[in-house]
Amino acid sequence: MSDLNLDQKVVIKNMCEWDLFFKRIESPGEVKIPKKGVTRLSRGEIQAQVYANNTMLSGLDGQGSHAKLYIEDKDTRVMLGFESEDGKQEQDIITPERIQKILAYKTQKTFENKIQEEIKLDSEKLLLVEEAKRQKLNDYEKIKFIEEYTEFKFKN
Repeated sequence: MSDLNLDQKVVIKNMCEWDLFFKRIESPGEVKIPKKGVTRLSRGEIQAQVYANNTMLSGLDGQGSHAKLYIEDKDTRVMLGFESEDGKQEQDIITPERIQKILAYKTQKTFENKIQEEIKLDSEKLLLVEEAKRQKLNDYEKIKFIEEYTEFKFKN
């Protein structure tokens, strides 16, 4: 890992339903990543942002959990300590696929517990609402709980 090229650009993905912006650290300027979009940044810039505690990359715990931006390069995630080389410890990110699994729970109690355990940020709450719409969720109790928990209305 020590021979990673910090100048190499890697893809980062915006996991939010809105555009994200932040100032660069290693060079002048700003970064804009459109909603659900991707951009490429140097490993050095990503590392500098994480060390500066940009929670969009470092997450709630500094280890990438619940980050709004996902680094699609495993070597970079390992270098930052977000993931182990053997893949046993993975970054805790809320993805549409993970939300689909939550929406599939049959019992209301399990469904509610999973949402409360896993969905923390406003960006994740909005992703939950949008994914439930995309999946055409048709369960009054689940929709009602999602609206109460997220404070977002479930209208089209």
